[in-house]
Amino acid sequence: MKVGTDAVLLACLTDYADVNNILDVGCGSGIVSLMAAQLSNAAILAIDIHKASVIQADENFALSEWKQRLAAKKISSQQLADESLLKFDLIISNPPFFISSLKSPVSHRNLARHNDSLSHTDLLLAAKKLLQPTGRLSVILPTAEGNEFEIKAGEVGFYLKKRVEIKPNPAKIANRVVLEFVLETAIPTISELCIRNENNEYSPEYKSLTKDFYLKF
Repeated sequence: MKVGTDAVLLACLTDYADVNNILDVGCGSGIVSLMAAQLSNAAILAIDIHKASVIQADENFALSEWKQRLAAKKISSQQLADESLLKFDLIISNPPFFISSLKSPVSHRNLARHNDSLSHTDLLLAAKKLLQPTGRLSVILPTAEGNEFEIKAGEVGFYLKKRVEIKPNPAKIANRVVLEFVLETAIPTISELCIRNENNEYSPEYKSLTKDFYLKF
């Protein structure tokens, strides 16, 4: 899977304050974990159910300067929640979001995009088990799916702490949303970010947010 804007946005918009350990659910090639390692001092466990993705993530981790804090494992979040006693300060995920739509003939692309193997309710229930009481869950989703995820999160006991609506440019509606949840009552902050400006150039805000990761910035 190619490095996508969603992964970059999720990693850059996540809050790493007071985070000692992180779980990256559905890590793919490990890009979010690598960025989180650069933005924090946390130990990071990256998990995926796709063997080749875990192998790729492990190879990428081994080549990075943060390899001592990064580990990749082939396991589902549901299984980890059932078996592990470890609790995390932060769970971060760019989860599959297609619920019912035409699938690709390439199986690993279906795993990454369709939630047959990881429903949003499954992710939320696993996260609730795996988080510290003061821990946070951070996800990025298309806006419509994000709105549904927010409702489901409330139903299983999460509280919205932060919502960042991502717009392609000022003239268009938000097509992505970054959501941060906690297990304690919170007053949410709502904001928006435009990736490009009226001239179709990257906005100063987007450049400032992601400049440590794009060579062209």
